[in-house]
Amino acid sequence: MASAHRPLVIGHRGAPGYLPEHSLESYRLALRQGVDALETDVVMTRDGVMVLRHENELSRTTDVASRLEFAERRTTKVISGKKWTGWFTEDFTFSELLSLGAPTNSQPIITLDTLLLLVADESQRRGRRVGLHVEVKHPTYFASIGLPVTETLLQILADHGVDAWNSLPGLPTQRLWLQSFDEAWVREMSTRTDLPLVQLVDKKWGAVDCAEIATYAQAIGPKKSMVRKKGQPPTGLADEAHRHGLLVFVWTLKAGRDQANRLFEAGVDGVFADYPNRPIAALADITQVQTA
Repeated sequence: MASAHRPLVIGHRGAPGYLPEHSLESYRLALRQGVDALETDVVMTRDGVMVLRHENELSRTTDVASRLEFAERRTTKVISGKKWTGWFTEDFTFSELLSLGAPTNSQPIITLDTLLLLVADESQRRGRRVGLHVEVKHPTYFASIGLPVTETLLQILADHGVDAWNSLPGLPTQRLWLQSFDEAWVREMSTRTDLPLVQLVDKKWGAVDCAEIATYAQAIGPKKSMVRKKGQPPTGLADEAHRHGLLVFVWTLKAGRDQANRLFEAGVDGVFADYPNRPIAALADITQVQTA
């Protein structure tokens, strides 16, 4: 492993390879499997509640499409440059969202407050700080429709005493990180908070300017193939990021130990995983070899 410390395993929306994403059961399973941190995505409701969803469009993860009382709320929007048709969190109150079920089960929609309480409880029970990565979805869009995502987020974190997490000893990412694909928002947050920031990047970015990102963020979050493709040597992105003082958290591992090992060898500092036990097992193998 080229990383200066043991890479972290981060439960991507919990452990969604096994249980429904963004459910308390999924997050608890990830913790039982031994993750260093959890990852979540947040969006806003009409009445300003921050809830956990991968996207603000609801039809993929709820039964809203079958609910006749909400049929008239189906609409088409352009969000972050992409056209979407469906039902959206910002058109529902939190109370209305709670009435929705999932397509195949009754997993309730939960809030960021609820997850922060879970993380605090589990940290105390386990005697170590469980980390948390919060991905803010479409913050510029939410601000444009009058939903103050930044202010709401910062207030929630302040209410939970998250600023104190940064002063705790331990691995560099055993604390709370804020992240987004929205570059303008990440730049803005660098002036609004001392919490560490991750600039998420995808292939559509083209060449990633690590020197520039280092002026406003503390890490990059690239797609895994941007760091290393199967059967090929590392691309050099992780090394370039490290040269500029950035950590590297890659998304999203779904395969087994071999894929995890390839990324660890490329020098990543952490991996977002749908099956967290797989990269955890890979790290255990590496540790066993190193101590043999």
